[in-house]
Amino acid sequence: MHPSAKPRILICPLDWGLGHATRCIPLIRALKAAGAEVVIAADGPQLILLQNEFPDCEWIEFPGYNIKYSKKGNVGLKLIFTTPALLLRIISEHFRLKSLIKEYRIDAVVSDNRYGLWNKKVRTVFITHQFNIIAPSNLGFTEPFLRYATRFFARKYDESWIPDLEGEHNLSGKLSHGFSLPANSSYIGLLSRFDFRAKVLPGKQYDVVAIVSGPEPQRSIFEDILLKQLPLEGKKCLIIRGIPGNTSITSLRSNLDKADHLSSGQMQSILSGKPVVISRPGYSTLMDIAFTHNKAVLVPTPGQTEQEYLSKHLVEKRIYYSCKQENADLEKAFEALVHYKPELPFPVFPMYSEKITQFLSILEKPEY
Repeated sequence: MHPSAKPRILICPLDWGLGHATRCIPLIRALKAAGAEVVIAADGPQLILLQNEFPDCEWIEFPGYNIKYSKKGNVGLKLIFTTPALLLRIISEHFRLKSLIKEYRIDAVVSDNRYGLWNKKVRTVFITHQFNIIAPSNLGFTEPFLRYATRFFARKYDESWIPDLEGEHNLSGKLSHGFSLPANSSYIGLLSRFDFRAKVLPGKQYDVVAIVSGPEPQRSIFEDILLKQLPLEGKKCLIIRGIPGNTSITSLRSNLDKADHLSSGQMQSILSGKPVVISRPGYSTLMDIAFTHNKAVLVPTPGQTEQEYLSKHLVEKRIYYSCKQENADLEKAFEALVHYKPELPFPVFPMYSEKITQFLSILEKPEY
């Protein structure tokens, strides 16, 4: 690459909830700070979220995998039945990437958990915190195959980045520890969308902030449960609905405000006031509340093995409290938090900045 040319980096998050998009925010921020031009490839809520965060970035409407949860929570079986369709999507996005690289003069690609975005002409990066996918108990025999498949695709990329820390003190537990990893993989620290350099101005003060997230229909089911039990007695509460777009906060009823979505700056400002967070244990949400050190009540999505594992893992460490969705009692959960301390045994400063600098330094301009 010519020294004067700005590298053009394509960023593409998975469309499974908003978390894959939010954890791309610090990477986009770091790439832009290092002088790169970022092109965002996404669709639906993920694209809206990133467009709101980075209105100056180019964007491409790029179809996702369109995975939906079952109301009954049998996510594992649903994924097994949709595997052929998923493979077709992976193949389709792989071949579409070839034309995008030429059309938009892309120098490198960063794929957050999308398996088909590798290419021999440009440098590519695969981001995942799940090298060891946990299958439902009745499908445990598939785990060796899932580990093989994840590593098979990860090795197609030049680099694999794991948003966690190496060693005993980590957030993802056995999701990315305990088995050998591909030679191209490295831990890059936590990827919170919150800016450690920002001067955080106090926002509205809340005792409880409930964050709704994830694919439908479980997003709406969780929202309904929260609306039936909030506000908690004597507590000022906010519910964030997880629908990108409108970022205004309005009153829903006495002691309960709502917002469809909040920008990273708004969210960081509010969480810095140390409210208790009620949320799914999605990995990106966990990275954010680790950054702001909030106490939390985790309500895993039924049948979502990753979230169920992370809840159990963090409860055993006495960091967060957890309850099942079908019998969630928020008053009881709030009282139980006195025994939990959200002090994670590792730093949250952005180790990934060094990785970004190194990544950009070795790029070469491809022949389109």
